[in-house]
Amino acid sequence: MQLYPSITPYHDFHLSVGDGHQLHIQEYGEPCGLPVVICHGGPGAGLHADDCRFFDPTRYRIILYSQRGCGQSTPHLINANTTAELVADLDYLRTYLGLEKWVLSGGSWGATLCLLYAIEHTQHVQGLILRGTFLATAADFDWLYSRAGGAAHFYPELYARFSQNLPDVTSILAFYQQQLNDDNQINANHFAKLWCQWESVLSHGKQHHQWGLSSPQLGLNMARLMVHYFAARCFITDNFISEHYKKISKVPVWFIHGRHDLVCRFNAVQQLAEQLNAQLLILDGVGHGVDNNVYLAAVRRAADLMCIKLSRHKCKD
Repeated sequence: MQLYPSITPYHDFHLSVGDGHQLHIQEYGEPCGLPVVICHGGPGAGLHADDCRFFDPTRYRIILYSQRGCGQSTPHLINANTTAELVADLDYLRTYLGLEKWVLSGGSWGATLCLLYAIEHTQHVQGLILRGTFLATAADFDWLYSRAGGAAHFYPELYARFSQNLPDVTSILAFYQQQLNDDNQINANHFAKLWCQWESVLSHGKQHHQWGLSSPQLGLNMARLMVHYFAARCFITDNFISEHYKKISKVPVWFIHGRHDLVCRFNAVQQLAEQLNAQLLILDGVGHGVDNNVYLAAVRRAADLMCIKLSRHKCKD
């Protein structure tokens, strides 16, 4: 078995975080265990219950939540939805749960959010478990969306359809932002499908038939949120994480990364891991998607080792 067994949440609720937003939150595992919060990817994917299965439910207090505007969080809007607000939401959740410190875990954009939170709130972070880490630099966006990027070189025929022959990343993102917010639902869904299919090919090496998660509306919502964030370069300055990494140099960090990841550049993560003197588990022959046994086992192993390292944690009454 690569993952821990499926379990049901012992706490499932919504939390108001201001600006009309309500976050959907679930808690699993041992209420007095080592707390870990899981930041999902996207932006806009919403929580996935299976993510709690990387963590030993007898030793971890596992906190899943959907970020503003996605999953079962409400409303599904891009208003009052920026990276700074997501970081603030995380710390509000920590305070609400009565936690002084916690472990953060996430993949792709979720890993970005974990790093940004850790840089701003280092004193509340016990450790980081990050997979397929996205650093949100100009080079990362070029890799994903420019005609000279790595992704376009692997899938040139699909890139031509996705890019609409637009000349650069800024033009592509501006075009999708306009189309996805078109009042014509058929047109908006068409371009949401193109966006999600490009993401799917890069993540999994194939186009999933179920392009819109569980429904086309959710696929459209996720595409809107992703373009909203990426058009604003995730609302951070270029190279922000690499310029502030020293703030988390004493935090235990596990990176898990596929060498053949077409979404998140391996060389950039390798460099960051060296700067942090962090643990880096390199998965040869593996891409971005976590849907294979090698990746599943690696993330579970990192979670187990982090728990052992932080085993002095005690439950406080």
